[in-house]
Amino acid sequence: MKRYLLSFLFLIFTLSTALAGDWIQKASFGGVGRHRASGCATTNKGYMGLGHMNGTGVNINYNDWWEYDPASNSWTQKANYPVGNYAAISFTVNDQPHVGGGATLVGQFYRFNPQANTWTSIAPCPFFDPTDSQGFSVNNKGYVYKNNQLAEYDPQIDSWSLKANAPVSFTNWTCCFAIEGSGFIKQGGLLFEFKPAENTWIQRANFPGVTTGGSSGFAINQQGYVTCGYVGGLSILTDQVWAFSPGSNTWTASDVFPGTSRRFPVAFAIHNKGYFGSGTNGVNFNDFWQYNPVDDVSALSELEAQVSIFPNPASDFVKLKFSGIQQELKYEFITLSGQILLEGSLSSDNAMIDVKHLPRGSYILRFRKDAAILFSDQILLL
Repeated sequence: MKRYLLSFLFLIFTLSTALAGDWIQKASFGGVGRHRASGCATTNKGYMGLGHMNGTGVNINYNDWWEYDPASNSWTQKANYPVGNYAAISFTVNDQPHVGGGATLVGQFYRFNPQANTWTSIAPCPFFDPTDSQGFSVNNKGYVYKNNQLAEYDPQIDSWSLKANAPVSFTNWTCCFAIEGSGFIKQGGLLFEFKPAENTWIQRANFPGVTTGGSSGFAINQQGYVTCGYVGGLSILTDQVWAFSPGSNTWTASDVFPGTSRRFPVAFAIHNKGYFGSGTNGVNFNDFWQYNPVDDVSALSELEAQVSIFPNPASDFVKLKFSGIQQELKYEFITLSGQILLEGSLSSDNAMIDVKHLPRGSYILRFRKDAAILFSDQILLL
């Protein structure tokens, strides 16, 4: 009876991620693999360093600092940070990275001058000791947070001030990004927007992905991206990537990260491309990746398709109808923890997939054309 009721409902939707972009592996980070590192970007360059390694039971802190040039796809080691540190917070104001807090420095922050290749102490954050979170910058001011407090750094007067309290207490290992005049902080399955011009907080659409912490965030093309992270505990990791659009207040499943799933990576954006690297799954990584959104209309139209899936939720079968794709497609049913439980190929415009044997629950249904991911979105099996 449930099957016929669901078919009668005939809930049809169009998958919302039509070739959202692609991942390209770039030159590996210049330092050794690590996690809980820090990084941010200026107008033309990316910066990453610090972090630690503790897999052997001995904690090793790093203070090296590296510059990434996307034009040459190369890393150059710069002046070392003043102390070894991990879980430090970073943001960019006046086109200069600012890094501080963390496991070593309490509220002390330092500014890096790329032209002079020097670090200079700035006023310390007097209200709390920022650590194990991420910072953001809006309108040339930096922001750090802990629990429900948010502090703003003004480089013009080298001073910090407290802003309106957040509606929740932010735990460690949150994720954030900034879009135009607002900062966005993801706390578990919740997302909050801080509007500095109004000094107010707004709760936005709940995060639909599986990661509960240890992710990284960046923003390109007026969308914020949340990448990887752990699921409920440190041992379960995900390769999911989700994009948030403030205008429509919606989340969209984007292309999954093709490298090894991990927690505590670093991410930033340069010229509307995302960059992502370091982190750990028990092994510390130094690989580095670039995320490219599709902004070439001709390339998008070549692969663009409309896909109807029904019913959703589904029970015994999932029916698919395509238009605009002439080649064979591969499909995958992926659990929210990242395990592929069903995969196959489709070669016709109309197809039916038998899902009776799959465990009931939520899945990511992903479609590929050759190696390219074309679509992905969630589907519920009842």
